[in-house]
Amino acid sequence: MNTYFVTATFKNVSLMGAAYDLFLKVVEEGTLNDEFEGFKVLGRYHASYSNNVYIIVQASAGIKMTEHFAPWKVKFDIDFDIKPVMTDDEKVAEHKLVGSLMAAGQKMGFSG
Repeated sequence: MNTYFVTATFKNVSLMGAAYDLFLKVVEEGTLNDEFEGFKVLGRYHASYSNNVYIIVQASAGIKMTEHFAPWKVKFDIDFDIKPVMTDDEKVAEHKLVGSLMAAGQKMGFSG
């Protein structure tokens, strides 16, 4: 599973209020779809004095994020900025890999 940092931005207060009305309903009913095969919300953080919500998710494929976020996008016109992120251990491994490729003289797709 890959980890992603998602910024959800509401376009206006009216849409945000309507989205939170539904959010509260599904949380209280226990029907919030935060975990299913190939997808899990690790954390959701609400910036009360802005139009943003920050969400950390794990997904096996991009389509899994579509499955989770698309209904909210369509209903409330929320913008989702999705960025892949990695743990410290993953970053260390990536840095070592890049270093070994450079040491081996591989060009990695650029000239020079």
